[in-house]
Amino acid sequence: MNVSNDTRKRVKAVTRHVILTGYAVISLFPIYWIFTISLRTGNSAISIPPEFIFVPDFGNYVTLLSDDTFVETLFNSILSVTSSVLLVLTIGVPAAYAISRYNFPREPDILVWILSTRMLPPVAVVIPFFILFRQFNLYDSIAGLTLMYITINVSIVVWVMKAIFDNLPPSLEEAGMIDGATRFQAFVKIVLPSAKAGIMASAVISFIFAWIDLLFALVLTSSNAATAPLYVYSFIGSRQIEWGMLAAASTAVFIPVLVFIVLMNRYLATGLSFGVATGE
Repeated sequence: MNVSNDTRKRVKAVTRHVILTGYAVISLFPIYWIFTISLRTGNSAISIPPEFIFVPDFGNYVTLLSDDTFVETLFNSILSVTSSVLLVLTIGVPAAYAISRYNFPREPDILVWILSTRMLPPVAVVIPFFILFRQFNLYDSIAGLTLMYITINVSIVVWVMKAIFDNLPPSLEEAGMIDGATRFQAFVKIVLPSAKAGIMASAVISFIFAWIDLLFALVLTSSNAATAPLYVYSFIGSRQIEWGMLAAASTAVFIPVLVFIVLMNRYLATGLSFGVATGE
């Protein structure tokens, strides 16, 4: 039986949409399930079989928002993560540009060394950092936590931005320099706007990695600089788990990430594909 090209295209389109829809449902179901658990109280949160139809109760959120500890930890997370993202971009973007535009001796070794800071598992480096932080009075401080997040994210920013700068033609800033701009002015006024998508993508990645951190915050803070993930973790006890509050806190902590990604979404895909999609 002969099948027309239009029919084949329709079948392919329907199949593609069915697969993508199924993938979206599977990916989003855990978020939906956590949110529904946060709207339940008592044993209904973990009832078997699960209750898909129930009367929502916002008591967990009322308790959460009235807890000063949650507000403090959320503020600590926002302050330390936002500061680290701004500083890591300030350090990593110029470093990536310098590596891309200038011929450094043993440049491949430098790049591997930068990347090696991300190769070790966090558990292998957290104790040395704990000792250093205690010696330099950085333990349980926002400054120390910000420095830690810069350390773990700077290599990602350098590698992502170097790929982007490599694919931006040097003629861009050369044209500006011919018109009288300095190298720095050409970098700020010409190169950075051209690499805006990559910078935003790097910011999103750095934000997520810092925001979801639990291990470093657990070891390097105690009370003054405790973060929101630590507050969420506090609902997991040795004898029982407060499922309703745990789900409510998880949902509340997830919202800033969702808002940030939505705001930066139009830059994310473009920035991550920029290094392979453009060229001189």
